Amino acid sequence: MEMYFCQLMQAFSGIDSVGLKIGKSDNFSLILISMMRFIYLFFCFCFLFVSCNKEGCTDENAENYNASANQDDGSCEYAPNDSIKIKITPNYNGLDFQLDSIYTTNEGYNVKFTKINFFVSQISHQQDTINASYLFDLREKGTHLMAAQADYNMFPSIQGIIGVDSSNNHSDPSGFELQNDLNIENAGTMHWSWNTGYIFINLEGKVDTLASGTFNHNFSFHVGTDNFSQEFSFNNILWEQTGENEHTFHLNLDLSVFLNHQGNNIDLKDEFLTHSNSGQQALTEKVVLNFLNALTVP
Repeated sequence: MEMYFCQLMQAFSGIDSVGLKIGKSDNFSLILISMMRFIYLFFCFCFLFVSCNKEGCTDENAENYNASANQDDGSCEYAPNDSIKIKITPNYNGLDFQLDSIYTTNEGYNVKFTKINFFVSQISHQQDTINASYLFDLREKGTHLMAAQADYNMFPSIQGIIGVDSSNNHSDPSGFELQNDLNIENAGTMHWSWNTGYIFINLEGKVDTLASGTFNHNFSFHVGTDNFSQEFSFNNILWEQTGENEHTFHLNLDLSVFLNHQGNNIDLKDEFLTHSNSGQQALTEKVVLNFLNALTVP
């Protein structure tokens, strides 16, 4: 641009000697030359002004960002906000599952689950991480685990932990924002009042081990403390489009596998209680292992 301007000025500077052969004493000619110089200057100024002020989208986050624009004209366009969801559907050996319904164990016991709650945290793929903990509560929330603003293409596989990461596990539960599942108002009984931290997995129910038609045992599996948070991963995820800008990943939770995974059996007659104390480590480890194996892709 500066080169063209200089060329114009050079052409213009010789206008009285090349373009006009008139004497310096001729006042009319001098006036004419001055007018022509003014016109040249005016057009050069207009050219530079227009060239230096280019309108367009100046927001680098916009889809139509124009790197050469220096004045925003309000034309910026943005991609719609994408969201991802994860849903977990319980079943019992392939049968539809409902809380308080009766199923049969491998030992022939009648069993019913009254509570299925657990935390999932730090869902990630490589460097992309959703820094949050989500509470699954079948009775209160149904099959919904989580929803977040994210592009599903960034998560062809996911990793995470069943439980709550150590830093948050030891934080004041009243210090989290109200909409956070870790806030005590949302976590409720999933935070131990007598112990430090959250309950990672909480499965409760009743069992009839005597075939008497009455439930003679309660069972309560409360898994917590940092030692029992457990990593999980799912690869080659198939995201289902469930809205214009929404994709959902579905998981199954087979409660029959939870009670008996490849011979790793939880016999509810004798193994019906853990609060993750030191003397309950073997049963707690079995609960965690079987729970992870009960989570599968449909």
